[in-house]
Amino acid sequence: MSLLKKSYQVVAEDLEKMIHEGVLKPGMKIATIDRLAEQYGVGKSTIREALSQLKARGLVESRQGEGTYVQKSAQFALTSMHPLIIGNREELTYLLQVRKIIETGCAELAAQQRDSSDLEKLEDILKKMSVSLENEEISRIYDIHFHMGIAAATKNPFLISMMEGISEAMNHTIRDTRNLWLYSKDESATRLYQEHYEIYAAIKERDAAKAKRLITKHLLRVEHALADS
Repeated sequence: MSLLKKSYQVVAEDLEKMIHEGVLKPGMKIATIDRLAEQYGVGKSTIREALSQLKARGLVESRQGEGTYVQKSAQFALTSMHPLIIGNREELTYLLQVRKIIETGCAELAAQQRDSSDLEKLEDILKKMSVSLENEEISRIYDIHFHMGIAAATKNPFLISMMEGISEAMNHTIRDTRNLWLYSKDESATRLYQEHYEIYAAIKERDAAKAKRLITKHLLRVEHALADS
């Protein structure tokens, strides 16, 4: 599963949420592909994939020479289909348990196996994350990319495959886990970014024990926010 696919699922989820909440109303024209790509900070192919997914679900339609519009029957489609946006307390708990098992090992091994190319990729993701702190939807995309980047730095195809295997579940629940963090006491998008940066720094320093400790702490804080919610 590619990072591109992960990105288009996140974009599709957000557009569906706006249709569901009435921000994008039936019959309304959706922004152009170029505008959406700029808004979400992704490539145009990612936007096309997201729109294709929504078309398949009967939520939007393309009109030749006019653009993309919300289907007039979109609200009916949302109520008659299994929702793209999922996530509940039990699901989040299970996912966090799996992430703690897999990602602590990934961070530890990444600190040992990473190369300059891995660091450049993680640095690029963090830079994009830092300038997107005011845009939660875009920050969420980079959040997923960051954790997948750590897995890639392990050079272990089995760990990478395991992370890819749970990445779809992460897409579905990452909004909820981030919201739990952001709405818990004394937390902020800046602090969330800082925790990601500290994990990266430990990997850069090849401090495997520290990288493992920091990502464990990172995931435990989300778990505690879930327990308190």
